[in-house]
Amino acid sequence: MKHDQLNKTLSILALALFVLFSSAQTKQALASTIKAVVNGAVITDFDIAQRQRLEKLLSGNRKNLSRTAALNELIDDKLKLFEARNRNMTASDREIDGAVSNMAANAKLSKKRLLSIIKQSGINPETLKDWLKVQLSWRDLVAARSNSQVHVDEAEIYQLLSDQTKKDDKVKEAIQFDLTRVVFVVRSKASNGERNQRLKEAKRFRARFSSCSKDLEAARTLTDVAVERVGRKSTTELPGPLEERLRDTPVNKLTSPIKVSEGYEMVAVCDKKDLGKQETLRTEIQSKLRNEQSKMLERRYLSELRSNAVIDKR
Repeated sequence: MKHDQLNKTLSILALALFVLFSSAQTKQALASTIKAVVNGAVITDFDIAQRQRLEKLLSGNRKNLSRTAALNELIDDKLKLFEARNRNMTASDREIDGAVSNMAANAKLSKKRLLSIIKQSGINPETLKDWLKVQLSWRDLVAARSNSQVHVDEAEIYQLLSDQTKKDDKVKEAIQFDLTRVVFVVRSKASNGERNQRLKEAKRFRARFSSCSKDLEAARTLTDVAVERVGRKSTTELPGPLEERLRDTPVNKLTSPIKVSEGYEMVAVCDKKDLGKQETLRTEIQSKLRNEQSKMLERRYLSELRSNAVIDKR
């Protein structure tokens, strides 16, 4: 869940760049007056101003963070980063660069152009990278602690499941699929004509596909066709669009081809097994309970770090 929340925040940031770019002006940095010292690490008024601008950017120009709130966020960030370093779980430069690249891709910009726009918005690119380092490191720290300390009680799941089943008539029954992925590969520099021809070949193969045991073996003999067994997956493990495609695909048939990075992908449905509504509800309830417990654990974790820290506000 933390990972999803971070990705959502990064997407919002990428979109917000366009909103702020038109009116952003580069301002001279404030004098670096120390405003707090956290376990020996200093926080200056320049850091506070940078955080205020970053938060405004993250919120799409809707949030104006006070200096006190910005200072408290920066204090928390210092503590999180100290903890990550102590546990050898600090996000690597490669992970941070990857996050920046993802933001640029979401905004349909080059990485260089993205950083240029951020700079013109009055934000030092290193401010963004430092923020990403904290977010990625803290995500992994919380996940590690959650894996060892968060345990959902089966009795609680059963009770909530019983209550929910009685009043929820709109939940779809869960289905377990036996899946194999088939990709008609298209070279990266292929012309539009080549791509169209490849799509026609995929559609023709799909039209004559009638048996997983026979036709998947035939697919393995075709030139530039990749066949990869996915295995058994339930609807609770699949993204919504793929789940709907698989529900609508009969056993021993292929889903319609869709464009992917490698070429054109189809998925063979080799078996289906109804698991019932309770399986769907159970997964949702378990995920919700784990998420609630993880949030409580995160708050306690940060409180623990604060109580053990030496914080000098000036």
